[in-house]
Amino acid sequence: MSILTDDSLEFAKAHIIKFYDSDFFPRAFEFEAIWHSWDEVKRDLCSRNVKSLQVVTPRTMTSMKPKFGFRVVQQLDPLNTLIYTALVYLVANQIEAARAPKDSFIACSYRIDLGNGSLFSYGNGFAEFVSQSESLSKQYQYVLATDITDFYNQVYLHRLSNAIESADHNLKALAGDIEDFLSRLNQKASQGVPVGPAASIVLAEGVLIDIDSFLVSKGVFHTRYVDDFRIFSNSESKLFSILEELTLYMYENHRLTLSSEKTKLIGTREYADEILHNQYELERIELFEMLEMFNPYSGELEEVPVPIDDEETLANAQISILAAKVLERKALDLGLSRALIRKAKKFKIDGLAQILLEKIDFFAPVINDVCLYLNAVSSPDFIEKHQFLVVDLSRSALMERGLVRLWVEWYITSNKALLSNRDLAEFIRSSPNLASQACLAIALRDISWVRTHKSRLNHVGDWERRSIIRASQVLPSDEKKHWLKQVEREALSNLDKYVAKWIRETT
Repeated sequence: MSILTDDSLEFAKAHIIKFYDSDFFPRAFEFEAIWHSWDEVKRDLCSRNVKSLQVVTPRTMTSMKPKFGFRVVQQLDPLNTLIYTALVYLVANQIEAARAPKDSFIACSYRIDLGNGSLFSYGNGFAEFVSQSESLSKQYQYVLATDITDFYNQVYLHRLSNAIESADHNLKALAGDIEDFLSRLNQKASQGVPVGPAASIVLAEGVLIDIDSFLVSKGVFHTRYVDDFRIFSNSESKLFSILEELTLYMYENHRLTLSSEKTKLIGTREYADEILHNQYELERIELFEMLEMFNPYSGELEEVPVPIDDEETLANAQISILAAKVLERKALDLGLSRALIRKAKKFKIDGLAQILLEKIDFFAPVINDVCLYLNAVSSPDFIEKHQFLVVDLSRSALMERGLVRLWVEWYITSNKALLSNRDLAEFIRSSPNLASQACLAIALRDISWVRTHKSRLNHVGDWERRSIIRASQVLPSDEKKHWLKQVEREALSNLDKYVAKWIRETT
């Protein structure tokens, strides 16, 4: 059995502070409570073996896909996020060492490099994947393009454990504990890693190590981005045989299947014309390049002085043009739309807001980026100008989509000026999300709401319970401290206790 180390937990803390705990959900406020009691949290987590640590069922919702349908996404309980990230930290270097060498351009996606709270080296590897695909398409006559069906949700946990142990035999016990932890997250199901946490990317790459090795052993050249494979040969019949053998190998060894809809065996000239160099992709690359035109940074950290007023004028004009280009497409391009919105957010370019709010149905699959952007550019003047578009959004059919509503409520409750709008305040008051109601109670200092709900504390779910504890900050000081001390003594979980202590000692 394994025990978490101080180093692994310190890394996990740095990672969570620097990045989101999930790509799909608002950042959990509970982390502030964890950092407040950090020494106590570490002592507790390092004092017991991993199998004895509490595992809570993740928050699970659906994220809209651009064309049609949904994918399941998850947000782990904050302490479980900390544990999960620390566990993956302990195996990440060994997984990276066992992967195909970086300069082979076989496994292009997410090269692991632990440092400054990051799990990965700079860039996600997609550019290298495209470049290597183009290079190999010039050397060979045929390409087999395929990917794995519902990869993250289908990862077989015992095979994941085997992959970690294969990377380093000294990791056998830790690999078993990771398998057990994930199984408990999945309510004892034997398949699936959480979709959302960055730590899952590391484990997914570990699973694919032996599949890369299998293809190399077959004497063909291939490159891969996550579960998206490009396999090259001068023999069409050989690639067809490879497809059959790969299908069987992945099923027998991983219980994974290839997507028939996304599997193609075509000539590399056709591949280059239809996929690499088609008008859509060329225009897409051009748009990505345009997004860098008004970037006042030559690198992540080195700032280049620019005239701010001129820069803002250029940026707003460019953003409007690029937004129109994105809207011309039949379906939302996730990569382009995220790049566009994040660029506008980084430089607080508010000219994109009206476009996003008026075309929110189109941009709903990236609602997290939309709301983070809106929050970044919101000011009293901005809110006065755009609040009625936000009201329209709150009345739209999109509010029937749980994750979309969660993000819209997060944006509204993060801006007290919006809550002065009676319609938006009532929208939050009637929310099915108790956490959003708690944020409203804090913003409006609604003591009656807190008093009503604190008597029901042990009759709601984990996330809701902690939101009620947080909202107790509006109570009169004597009442607040007396109740929070009681909560600490009788807490149903350590995280409840940390949140109560944080509120009691800081408000």
